Amino acid sequence: MKPLLLALLALLITPIVVLAAQPEGRGPGGGDGPPPEIPIIVVDPGHGGTDTGSTECQGLTEAKANLDISLRLEVILEATNTYDVRLTRTDNSTLSNNDRYTFANSVDGNALVSIHLNGSTDHSVNGTQGFWGKKNKDEAFTNTVHLALANNLGISNRGVTNFPSGVLLKSNMPATLQETVFISNTTECQLLKDGTGNRQQQIAEALAQGVRSWFAK
Repeated sequence: MKPLLLALLALLITPIVVLAAQPEGRGPGGGDGPPPEIPIIVVDPGHGGTDTGSTECQGLTEAKANLDISLRLEVILEATNTYDVRLTRTDNSTLSNNDRYTFANSVDGNALVSIHLNGSTDHSVNGTQGFWGKKNKDEAFTNTVHLALANNLGISNRGVTNFPSGVLLKSNMPATLQETVFISNTTECQLLKDGTGNRQQQIAEALAQGVRSWFAK
C-alpha cells in the first residue's frame, strides 16, 4: 500500500510544480519576466576628457553639455525612488566605448541611454535624432525615448535609424543613443549657454518621459 500512496502523492504534487515554473510574462524590450521593481537605468554622457565632441558652440563643448543633461536626468529619475540611475561618468573623464558598455553590463542595467548633442558646420541646422544598434534589442526602446524628445523639444524630428556603435551593440540591455539637439545651431547654442539651464532641463525631462513610457509598457 505504501508505494501506491507515494505514487498518488507524486501525481498530485507534479502539476503544482509545473504550474509554478511557468513564465510570468514579458518585460520591456521583450525580455522574459516582469519589469524589475526598481529598474537600473545606465545614463551615458557622450564624449568627455580628451574627446570634447562638437566644438561648434563657442565656449561650450558637447562633452560638458552632455554631462550637464545626464546629471539632470539622474536627479529627475531618482526623485521618486522609482529608478536607480548609474552614470558611466560623473566628471570630465575620458572613456572608451568598451569602458561604457562594460560598466553598463557590470551593473546589470535594464536600459541604457547614451546622451549626445549633434554638430554641424552649418549653424542653421537643427533637429533631434535617435539611433539603435541591434534591431530586436534596441529599436523599440529607441523609438519610445525619441518620441518624447520629438514631441517636447519644439524642433524638427530627424527620425530614428541604425548606428553600429559599440556602446549599443555590446550592451546587454535595450540601449539608445540620442542626438538630442544640434549644439552647433545658433539658437540652441545660445539657449544652452544662457546660464539658466532651462534648455538642458527640458532635454532631460523629455528623456525621462521616454524612459518612464518604456517601463510603463
